[in-house]
Amino acid sequence: MKLIVVLLALGTAVSQAQSVANQIATEQHAAGNQQAVSVTNAQLDQWLRTWQSRLALSEWKVEVRMVRATDLNPDTLGHLKWNAADHTATIKVLNPLDYELPADQIPADIERTVVHELVHLQLSVLPRNGSKVTEEQVVNKLTEALLQLDHGDAYAAQMVEPAIPRVKRSSGSNQASRSK
Repeated sequence: MKLIVVLLALGTAVSQAQSVANQIATEQHAAGNQQAVSVTNAQLDQWLRTWQSRLALSEWKVEVRMVRATDLNPDTLGHLKWNAADHTATIKVLNPLDYELPADQIPADIERTVVHELVHLQLSVLPRNGSKVTEEQVVNKLTEALLQLDHGDAYAAQMVEPAIPRVKRSSGSNQASRSK
């Protein structure tokens, strides 16, 4: 009986030690990884409100969320899904924890993703008989032009041409994604 009590006590102590070790490792990772706190939900909402207003999308009810890479299509930084019938849209942006950029570049890239997806939303009224590649190139150029105007000469434009854009269209509900 004493052996069982000793084993139970030992098991509990090991379990608690592992829990404390995991908590310390998580805190050290967060402290050493500024990406974890580089963009707040408040900042994300501010970018959404600012750019939604600038792009005259006030009739749309748009929400923006930070999501993990597993919640996005592969090789994408953001995703837009909209419903034209009820003027609702959801933008998902990649969580800073999943970025491969230096921490100081992540906020600007997330803002770029928000603007990119809102430009797609602005263009959603156009007929969809053109090239998806062309649409993505136009959205990229407009996004960069808008950010250049907003941030001035210090802004470092990123003109990345998509190899395979991830733009999906279906009746009633439409989607677009910003590729890496």
